[in-house]
Amino acid sequence: MNSIITYEVDEKDNQISHDAWLTQQVNAAFENMENGLAVFVSNEEANAQMTEFKRKIRAKNKLY
Repeated sequence: MNSIITYEVDEKDNQISHDAWLTQQVNAAFENMENGLAVFVSNEEANAQMTEFKRKIRAKNKLY
């Protein structure tokens, strides 16, 4: 029973940490946009980048 409580507390701490990290990332993105430092890419370029990203991950996983 004690391990279930510990697990629930750990999950709550992880959620708070993730929420804090996500808030930090969003704030940084808006700050970059407001300062003119944001880089926007077209949908086609974003799709190409994601395809390459997935290819690299799949290739890495095949090594193991």
